[in-house]
Parts: sequence; structure tokens; C-alpha cells
Amino acid sequence: MTRKVLFSVFLMSCVVQLCAQNITVISAAGETPNAFVNRALAGKGVYLYNAKFSNSSSPISTNQIGVFRSNGFPDFQMDSGIVMTTGEIYVAPGPNTSYGASQAVDGFYSDPQMELLATNTVNGCATLDFDFVGLTDHISFMYTFASEEYPEYVCSNFNDVFAFFITGPDPETLEERTWNVAIIPGTVTDSTPYGIAVAINSVNPGVPGSSGGSGSGCYYDYASYYITNSSDTAGVQYDGYTAKLMAEATIVPCAEYHMHLSVCNVGDNAYDSGVFLEYGSFTSPSTQLGFEQDVRDTVRIGCPTTVPFDINETAYDDGWVHVTYGGNAVYGVDFEVVSDSGVVMDGTRSFYIAKNQLHYLEIAGLPTANLSTTKYIELYLETSVCPEYPALKVYDTMHFVMTANARLTVHDTNIVADYLCTHVGVTVESGTEPFTYRWIPADNLDNPYAPETDAFITENSVYKVIVTDRYGCSTDTATVNITINHPVVGIDNAGVEEVKIYPNPASGLLNIDTEGLKEVEMYSVKGQKVFATQCSGNHVAINTEGIAAGMYYLRISTTNGIVTQTVVVK
Repeated sequence: MTRKVLFSVFLMSCVVQLCAQNITVISAAGETPNAFVNRALAGKGVYLYNAKFSNSSSPISTNQIGVFRSNGFPDFQMDSGIVMTTGEIYVAPGPNTSYGASQAVDGFYSDPQMELLATNTVNGCATLDFDFVGLTDHISFMYTFASEEYPEYVCSNFNDVFAFFITGPDPETLEERTWNVAIIPGTVTDSTPYGIAVAINSVNPGVPGSSGGSGSGCYYDYASYYITNSSDTAGVQYDGYTAKLMAEATIVPCAEYHMHLSVCNVGDNAYDSGVFLEYGSFTSPSTQLGFEQDVRDTVRIGCPTTVPFDINETAYDDGWVHVTYGGNAVYGVDFEVVSDSGVVMDGTRSFYIAKNQLHYLEIAGLPTANLSTTKYIELYLETSVCPEYPALKVYDTMHFVMTANARLTVHDTNIVADYLCTHVGVTVESGTEPFTYRWIPADNLDNPYAPETDAFITENSVYKVIVTDRYGCSTDTATVNITINHPVVGIDNAGVEEVKIYPNPASGLLNIDTEGLKEVEMYSVKGQKVFATQCSGNHVAINTEGIAAGMYYLRISTTNGIVTQTVVVK
């Protein structure tokens, strides 16, 4: 009992002091390579299939591959992912307690392809193969290489090797070729057209190891990519490892490629090495579908919101985009589709639209919607862009928030004027601006589409003003009653012809000739009196030099009645 208690205390101390920063590993033994690689490595824009481990698609039978978690270990730049090692993966967790830890596996695999890179025989290889297709012309993934051969065997013949070989059509020539993408960044030059492969002899502390030398293929210029793991340091067992690096390649979109990932011991089956691949980092970054969403991102109760779908995927064949409703708003309870253009409906939960064509969908909130909590609508768009690989899809999302629509209210208006009404208007008391206006009829109004407008109304009249809110879904109508006291008489054509007004437009003197003149008044369009005179005879002249340019109304009283006319002052 005492030994068990002491052991428990030790474990608790380990967790507090060291284990929380040591990586942890879980073997993938028993899992099929295809399921494993899609679970732990595949990211966006790629389709991974036909996976094999140690050249077998059967369930994994060794502990050379699995998943890791960094558990917050600060020097390890990946949170989780795949770990492949030349021995048991259980060597990988720290702390670093050995200068040459190893744990060979039974029946180890030898990789013929890696023998071409090694300076001696290869042993204990861990190989992961799969075919892949990318959506775009670029793929990439993140990795770290670690080894117990650091730093003693830098530039020796005991140089464990690893490589990431891609086989497929060259993007320029379309001829099939194989190349290694595990290279040091920035090393593709005229002298090294394929770059310098990441290895113990190329990424290291910058000096030869105690058991190494100055043999060929050694580089000391890339120490910035190397991290020393001192003795008893938490984290990983390996004495050294690289910083997180990116493996990347230019490819042909929708074309089939083969990936061969391998790490091997060289010359012996000791001093293990490992490769860490970041979770979900194998990607072919793709753009979104490219739809044009209406600038209004709200769906209002009783107010249709128009959603234009303008999906242009010119790089791929024409096809269909599947759209599914999501969010917490319920179709048929909170919102509905009130009209569509070219949309192929599939029940009430999804629909299809054709690419390279413009479609519209109108969504309206329902009065039954309960907006006591925020309701939102999402449209999930998905399409297959590589015809031979329908599982390879592009995704996009449209977001809408539901909201109540403020009710528009405009009240009737009564206007009373003497002789002439020169200005009319209405006021909206509530609603969402900006508003649109329409006066019916438009007769005698300067602008029948404005809230206020100049007018020339000489008799009792009734106008209707239709006001609509910003979204076109709330409308109210006001009645404008105009009462003219002392209405003007003699405005018929005959009466106007008896009065001569000249010149019109006027600059200087404005002359009025008619028989039986009694009074002449001149009003601005806003109803301000700018001139008045009592007179008798047949002629009056108005000096317009002190009057601002614009349109004016003349009220001319004669022995035969009253005549009104418009004049312009220049």
C-alpha cells in the first residue's frame, strides 16, 4: 500500500512540474490508413484517398504512427497532428533523458525510394502513402523533423533521412515527375534547382557533431531553423528538432497526385527520428464561391429581402450549387421564401442554383417569428468543382439576422391659403429612413416625389401621398386637403390672353398691360409678397432689379376679375 501511495504522489508531482509540458502520443494501431489520414491530416480543398502505411491499406499493425498533442509545450510550434517515427512513437514524449533513445519495432519496413537518398542502408522506415486531388494550383502542409542523432551525428554517415515525395503532372509540362517538397525555405536557386532537402546534415546547430565530419552534403548555414533540446528538458525526448516548416508545391487543379511520406534510420536501427505533421494542415486553399450578397444583411418581418446569387466559377465546368438553410430561425415559422428566380427547390430545407447564371431569392420574415432572442438565417452553399471527384467541394455561407420592421406612420394634413397655395408637404412620424414619396395627382406640383414641394394651386384640391420605407415593405398613405380662401377667378385661357406680360423672363422692367387695372401683387413660390401696388389705368411696370432671380406668381386684379400668372426673373 505504501509503494502505491508513493507512486501516486510521484505522478501528481510529474503532472504539475513536467508532464503538463510533455507531448503525449496515441498509437494509430488498428485504424485503417485511409480513415487515419483523413481524420488527422486532411484540410480544406483536398481529397485524400487510397492511403497506405508501410505499403499496406490494411489496419495499421505497428506503433510507428499515431497522433500527438503538444499540451502547451512552448518550443513545439504545433498543437497536434500525426507523428511517424523510425521506432515506437512512445520514444517521442519528453523529458529528454537520453542522448540516443530508440525502441525498434519488429518486422521493420525498408523503403527502396529512400535508399536513393541515404549514405547507407535504411531501416525502420515509417511510410505513409496516399493519392490526393487539390482544388487549386497549390498544396501545402506543416511539419517538424526531430532526431536523436542531433547533434552528435551532424555530417556523419549515420544521417537518418526523411522526404515528402510528390508524383504527378508537372504544372508547366504536364509530364509526370517526382519531387521532394521537404526542402529548406528559400533554397531553390540556379545551383540547387530542386532546393536543399531538410535533413540532419542540412538543418543543424551550424557545426559538425562530435561523431561527424565535413563530408559532402553538409550545410551549416541554416541553424535558424534548428532548435536544441537540452538534457532533462521537458517536451520531447529528441535531442534536437527543426522549427515548424511548410512543405508546399504547385500542382494542376483537379489532377491526381501521389504523396509518399517517409522517415528512416540509416546504417543501423537505433537513435530514433520522427516526423510531426500538423493536424488538418494538408490543404489546397480555395477561394469562396464568389456570390454577391445584397448589402442588406437583415431579414425583416413582413419585408422581403432580395438575395442575388451571382456565382461565376469560370475555371471549372458548369454545374449546380446546393444551398441548405441553417441558423436558429425555423423555415415556415420564422421566415419563408416568397419568390425565386431560376431556383430549383428541393423541399423546404434546400435548393439548387446553376452556376454562371444570375438568380434571385426573396426571403421574408413571418409574423409568427418570436424575436425575443436573436434569430439568424444562414444559407450554406456547396458545389463540386472537380467533376471526377464529386466529394471535393467548395463551401461558402451567407448570413442574415432577423429583425422587426418599424411601422411607417404618416398623418393627413390640412392646408389653408388665401388666393394661392405655393407650398405643400407631409411629415413621417415613424419608420425606417430613407423614405420614398409619391403625390397623386402630380398636377401643379414642382416635384411630386419629395416630402415637400413648391406648388401653384389656386383652387380647393385633394392629394394622396404614398410613403414607403427604406426596405419597401412598410407603406402608409396620407391625404393632403388644400382649402383656398378667396379663390382666384378668371384663370381661363380667355382671361389670360387679355393680359399682356412682357418680357417674360424679365430683366429690369416687367410690364403688365390690360384694361381696368386695380391691383398687382407679386409672390415668391414660398408665398412671400415681394411687390404690391394699387393702380388704375391699363399699364403697370415692375422694377425687378432688386428681386432675386427665380419663378414668381403675379396676382392681377382688374374690373373683370382676378388673373394669376407665373413669371421668371433673370
